[in-house]
Amino acid sequence: MNKLYLINVSGQDRPGVTASLTKILSTDQAQVLDIGQAVIHDSLSLGILVLAGNECDAGKMLGNIEQLARQLDIEVSVQPIAESDYDQWVDEQEKPRHIVTVLGRVIAAEHIARISQEVARHDLNIDKINRLSGRVALHTDQNKSKACVEFSLRGDPADIQALRADFLSIATEFDIDIAYQEDNIYRRYRRLVVFDMDSTLIEAEVIDE
Repeated sequence: MNKLYLINVSGQDRPGVTASLTKILSTDQAQVLDIGQAVIHDSLSLGILVLAGNECDAGKMLGNIEQLARQLDIEVSVQPIAESDYDQWVDEQEKPRHIVTVLGRVIAAEHIARISQEVARHDLNIDKINRLSGRVALHTDQNKSKACVEFSLRGDPADIQALRADFLSIATEFDIDIAYQEDNIYRRYRRLVVFDMDSTLIEAEVIDE
């Protein structure tokens, strides 16, 4: 009988954690249905959704995973997933996708909170949040720093224009840039960015000079 498991791993990041875990899964012929990994300040967060088929000894596999957790001193939780819940999750993935990119000197918690509130209010769900900018030292001059965060959203908002207007209002209030795009084939094939050069790419107004 097929069984579904959501495996969540957390702990100190180090080389070989993902390799060791997936080796156990491959030995027991488990199928990876979904996987995601992030490292924030040397702290690892890894999630894998696996299908243990008839040929897989699920008890042995889970036992080996527990043993690995003790060996590597990491936290591992395993949650059985009902097939009906998985099917519902797959159906949700068919909804339209959207990308919201936030750019500013600093991205504060208040910025994230306000944007997240508007996202929820327009019936969108956050699938993923990525930091696109480099890490910044604590003593960096904020007037020279740059921060960029990207939200991957999923859902079907009732009024796209109202959503854009709300993002514009937040951008104006906090003096940050918020770009909204539908995540479709046209976005993925874009390879050209056009913007004003003066005081954007360079710190001067060429006409004045």
